[in-house]
Amino acid sequence: MSGPQLFRPSAALASHVDFFGYWDRARGPTHRSRALPRGAATVIIDLSPRQQVDFYAADGTTRLDVPPAFIAGAGSISYVTQIDTAQTVLTIHFRPGVIFAAELSDLENSCVALTDVWGSAGAGLHARLLDASSPTSRIALVEQFLLPRIRPRHAEVSAVLAAAERDPSMRVAQAVALTGLSPKRLIALFRSEVGLPPKAYLRVRRLQASLRLLDGGATRGADVAALLGYFDQAHFAREFREFTAMTPKQYAHRRMWLPSHVGLSNPS
Repeated sequence: MSGPQLFRPSAALASHVDFFGYWDRARGPTHRSRALPRGAATVIIDLSPRQQVDFYAADGTTRLDVPPAFIAGAGSISYVTQIDTAQTVLTIHFRPGVIFAAELSDLENSCVALTDVWGSAGAGLHARLLDASSPTSRIALVEQFLLPRIRPRHAEVSAVLAAAERDPSMRVAQAVALTGLSPKRLIALFRSEVGLPPKAYLRVRRLQASLRLLDGGATRGADVAALLGYFDQAHFAREFREFTAMTPKQYAHRRMWLPSHVGLSNPS
């Protein structure tokens, strides 16, 4: 087997994990892509003898020093990954608001080792994944590991997450009114349980809504801006470029099979 694959989680994890990615680069070109902000964390684990992930800041050139098994926390900036030939990598793409660590605010726009979040259990998971021999057996190990570690979140946070998906133009004032919490309390809960403050989270989810519209064939920025509550087309274009480092038109040409990623050419 070679090439990238996407795996959907079991029913027990479907509300917590969007999908698993698996690269077995026995053949084929190097994979290089930009991961766009989702408002959710991603786990990246190198399972090849190389034990080194090529991971870059949003500029695509500044190399970030990351361990071979780490968590990229929820953030409002993009990053670039490169997976070379003969490298095997497993990724876990959490859904927003999944509480898998004591304090998700510590992971905001940061990358931390599995051991920093899960201690020796994280190291044990990595070791067992290295010993396993197939994508399905490795994903089964991950699911067994995650299930007892995911905790419920406050109902107020869940209500805002659901409302933001129904109405991507939602503002923080509306979230405060929906929950009845004070702005200070809502911000504290969001940072702890989602990993981002509400304003940043809502901006990122509105970006994701714009990606879905563009993926669905929307071609006019003015239409996207109007549907999602941007002030005007120029406001939409500025926000889009801030998050993605490209224009909506460029995204339409670079989007790829991997959700919330755009393909990049390999550096010369």
